[in-house]
Amino acid sequence: HRSTVQLTPSKTMEEEIVQEEKDRLAAMKSSMSKEALEDVIAKAAKLKELQASEDAPEDRATIPSLELDDLTREQAEYPIAISENESGSGVTVVRHEMGSTSGIAYVSLAVDLSPLSLDDAPLLPLMTRLMTEAGAGEYDPVAFSQRIGTHTGGVQASILTTAVHPAGSQQGVSESGEQLITKMMLKGKATSEKIDELFDIFKLMLSETKLDSKSKVIEILKETKSRMESSVQGSGHSIVNARLKARYRVGGYIDELTGGITYLEAIKTLINDAENDWDALLARLENVRSTLLNESTCRNGMMLDVTGEKAVLDSIQPSIEALLRELPGDADGEKIMNFYEEDHPWVPAAKERMAKFDEDEGFVVPTQVSYVGKGGLMYEEGEYIPGSASVVAKFLRTGYLWDYVRVMGGAYGGFCVFSPFSGLINFLSYRDPNLEKTLDVYDGAADALMAAADDMEKNPDILTTAIVGAVGDLDGALTPDQKGSTAFQRWLINETAEHRQKYREEVLNTKPDDFRDFAERLRKMKHPSIAVVSSKGAFEAAAKAGKEMKLIEIL
Repeated sequence: HRSTVQLTPSKTMEEEIVQEEKDRLAAMKSSMSKEALEDVIAKAAKLKELQASEDAPEDRATIPSLELDDLTREQAEYPIAISENESGSGVTVVRHEMGSTSGIAYVSLAVDLSPLSLDDAPLLPLMTRLMTEAGAGEYDPVAFSQRIGTHTGGVQASILTTAVHPAGSQQGVSESGEQLITKMMLKGKATSEKIDELFDIFKLMLSETKLDSKSKVIEILKETKSRMESSVQGSGHSIVNARLKARYRVGGYIDELTGGITYLEAIKTLINDAENDWDALLARLENVRSTLLNESTCRNGMMLDVTGEKAVLDSIQPSIEALLRELPGDADGEKIMNFYEEDHPWVPAAKERMAKFDEDEGFVVPTQVSYVGKGGLMYEEGEYIPGSASVVAKFLRTGYLWDYVRVMGGAYGGFCVFSPFSGLINFLSYRDPNLEKTLDVYDGAADALMAAADDMEKNPDILTTAIVGAVGDLDGALTPDQKGSTAFQRWLINETAEHRQKYREEVLNTKPDDFRDFAERLRKMKHPSIAVVSSKGAFEAAAKAGKEMKLIEIL
C-alpha cells in the first residue's frame, strides 16, 4: 500500500489568520457589556503602569550585589607562544600551555583564503561541509565519519573572517576594517596518543576530500537552503544583524555573503548549477582547493594553533614536526601579503557590492512576528572608542530595550550589539509583535540615556550595577581550550595586552557623562539604516505610519 500526500502552500494564509483574529476579537467585544469593556481597559492601563514603574529601592536592596571594590582590576591574560616558520616549514605555530587539559590536545589548522576570488566565497561553506561529510581518500562518508568518531573528540571545518589592528596604528580607535584576515579553520581535539590520527584526518580533509559527489553536493545545498529559509522566519534577528553589518564594514559583508540573505540567494544559484551544469560547478570546487593549496604560497599562510598541558605539548611535538613536513606546499615558497599593512584583496570588489545596500530593506516572509533592526556608525574612522561605551551598550540591552521592547512591547527579546572595533551599533528585536513602534523605541534611546545619566548622579548604585554587568562580559568563565582560542584570536587581530588593560580600566571608571556622550553620538549616528524581517501586512502598516522600506520577497 502507498499513500501520496501533496502539500500546497497558501499565499493568503497570513491575511486569513489576521482576519480570523479580527473577527474573533470583534465577536468577543460585541458580547461584552459596557462595564466589562471598561474593566478590561482599566486592567490594561494598570498593567502598563506596572510595567513602566521602577522597583522600589527597598526591594532592590534585598538582592545581593557586587560593589566595584569586589571586582578585579587586572585583565586576565592567557598563555601564548609564537613560533614563526617553525623548523623551516614556512608555517607559524602558536602554542598555549595550560595547567591541565586532562591529556587532551586542542588543535586548529588555519589555511589562508585571500588567494581566492570574492566570487568564490559562497562556495566556502559548501567546501567546509564536504570536508567532514563527503568522505576523503579511501574513505566513503560513513567510514570517514567513523574514523573521526573513533579516534578524536570531533573535527570541524569553518570560515574565520576578522578585521585586524593595522601595524603601528593606535589601538582603541574606530578602524576601517579593510585590513582583515580570512582563514579556513580545521579544528579538532584528541588525546596525545591519538594526535597522529587527528593530523592524518586534517591532511585528508585538506587534500583528498571527495568533491565529485554530485548527489552529496545537491543534498548539502538543498539542506542549507531549507535551514536558512527556516532561520529567516525563526531567527530573523541574526539575519537582520548580518545585513546591517554588511552595509558598513567589509568583514560584515563577507560574513553576509557566506551566511546571510546574500548567501541564501547564492545557494539557489548553486543548486541550479549542481543540477544543470555539474561539470562547471565541480571545476569551480576543484579550483578553490588547488588555489588554496598552491605549492608556492599556501605554507606561508598556514597557522597551527595548539592548546594543551605541558606533558601533552611535549609528547605531541614529534607529531607536529611530522605534520609540518607533510603538509601541502613548498616550505621555501613565496610570502603572502602582510594583512596588517595592506588592504585585503577582496576589499575593492566587496566595497563595490556594499554600495548597493543603500536603502532601508524589508524582507517579506509568512510570519506573525517581526525582527526589527536599525544600525549605524557612532564614531568616525580614527576616533577613539572608550571602554565606557560597552557599559552604556550593556545598560541599553538590559534596561531600556528590555523594558520597552520586551516587557511593554511584547517582543520575546530586545537588545543592541555594539562593536568597540568599528563603533557600529545595531538595535535588534526578536519575535516582535510591533514594527514601527519598535523603531520609535530605538529612536528614543538617546533621551533615555540622558535621563539615566541624571538618575545616576542622584543614585550612584545604578551606575555601579551597569559597570558590574559590563565587567561580567569581560570575565566570563572559560575552559582551557576557550582560553587558548581567546589568546589566539587576540594575537591574530594584533591586539595588545596594554590596550586590553586600558579598556578594562575605562570600563571600571565609567561616569554619568559617558552616558551623555553616548547619547549625543546616538543622536548624530552616521548613515543610520533599517533592516526588518516581517510579513507583508506589517510592512504595509509601517508604510502608512511613514516608515517605508524596499521590500524583498525571501520565500
